[in-house]
Amino acid sequence: MIQPVKPEGPLGRHRTMHGQVVEWLGRRIVSGELGDGSQLPNEAELAAQLKVSRGGIREAVKALAAKGLVEPRPRLGTRVLPRSEWNLMDSEVIIWRGHRADPQFLTELFELRLMVEPGAAVLAADRATADQLTALESAYQGMAEHAEGLPDSEPQFVEADLAFHLTLLRASGNQLVEHLGRLLEPSLHHGLEASSHAPGGVAATLPHHKAVLAAVRAHNARNAERAMRKLIETTASAVTAMLHAP
Repeated sequence: MIQPVKPEGPLGRHRTMHGQVVEWLGRRIVSGELGDGSQLPNEAELAAQLKVSRGGIREAVKALAAKGLVEPRPRLGTRVLPRSEWNLMDSEVIIWRGHRADPQFLTELFELRLMVEPGAAVLAADRATADQLTALESAYQGMAEHAEGLPDSEPQFVEADLAFHLTLLRASGNQLVEHLGRLLEPSLHHGLEASSHAPGGVAATLPHHKAVLAAVRAHNARNAERAMRKLIETTASAVTAMLHAP
């Protein structure tokens, strides 16, 4: 039986009860606890079990349906949809998958990054503005500074790392690439958190960040592409080794 939502949920008091129900059910669907094809309890049962109004359940199910996680069917109830139907670019779905450190999620993220970021680095080498170069330099310096304080400085390090990659995508001068970066921001954040935990990962990848910065600053598109590809491949190897460690 699904257990009731605790009065003080993991999101704290600042989130609405509707938001907590969406999060609570969404995490269980993404984790597989509520598996593909399984039936959610009916509206009245869920309301009683989670101690919320039936209206709150109804709105939460609508929100999950919009994310492609469930399908409400009149008189038949609500069933969980297969992953192929999920809106994998939805920010909350990305966050729920990222929190699980799902190996498939991380593998797919690295594959996508390899398709996008080396090309963005090529464009950035040609198009980056002076302000963007300054922001890229600042992000790298933040990474270098906070790398010395890991693991205590992990939040600051990850934020600097994220700023580096998002700045590079903006510096491509391609609005579609920049928009993709905004969509990917939650997944990038979780991926970079994972890489900061990988033994030796930061030490191995920090020089590659510096190489990307140097190539973009020098307007050397070929070196920028190579450095970014090497950066992502090195990160992926470190994270994969961590996930498969005994």
